[in-house]
Amino acid sequence: MAQTTDSIWGGAAYVGISSDGAAWTEIGSHGMKVTPEGGDRRVGEVYVFDSEDPITKVGKKNARDTRVDFVYTEIAADAFEVVRAQFEAAGGGTLYVRWSPNGGAIGDAGYTTDLGYVSDLRYPEVDSEADGPIVTYFVVHHGALTRSIIATAW
Repeated sequence: MAQTTDSIWGGAAYVGISSDGAAWTEIGSHGMKVTPEGGDRRVGEVYVFDSEDPITKVGKKNARDTRVDFVYTEIAADAFEVVRAQFEAAGGGTLYVRWSPNGGAIGDAGYTTDLGYVSDLRYPEVDSEADGPIVTYFVVHHGALTRSIIATAW
């Protein structure tokens, strides 16, 4: 098979967050990395006397965590303050994350979490010897992740 020429450069991705799944805040201008984890499928096995090999079955999927790394700012509409409000909400506020590796144009693939909760928000770490911007991250714990083809540009 010939080497692919259709690779996608991750530096032009779209990243957005939403507390209600309808109104989205684009955070690509300071978002740096989206790491979806989990969602692995549960499996079970049992051994019987007649065989050395187990009987196996596949089950439901586990929940997922989606981690978003971003540049810390203190602007109310930027990622840190939006996510912090949800993290600190009594009972845990909701958050959705969506991203498109190719930028979010019509016809691009997009990935969207279902309703989730901010399970981790890293507050800014400061270092007197650091030369670059402060970087932090948050994690949204959710049940599923949906891939779609974008019909209206994000």
